[in-house]
Amino acid sequence: MVEIYTTYDPMEANLIKAKLRDEEIEFAVKGDSDIAVTMEAFNAELTRMAMRNPIKFYVAEKDEEFAKIAINTDKSDLLKDDLEY
Repeated sequence: MVEIYTTYDPMEANLIKAKLRDEEIEFAVKGDSDIAVTMEAFNAELTRMAMRNPIKFYVAEKDEEFAKIAINTDKSDLLKDDLEY
């Protein structure tokens, strides 16, 4: 397994998981546990940085390039220019 992505933001980690699942890429995550479920402050991005508790994603070496493309591709329609104002 090779490391493909590191973040301290739990919300970003959930988005990465969704993207990898959408592409059916098998992955492993390290550091993705809630530090304290009842105390949201301990699960915040800055707290994770201060405690040096990153969330790291790993995939099989054969899936590395495909996974990076999946992570960096935005398939959402939210920011398209066809919105009516």
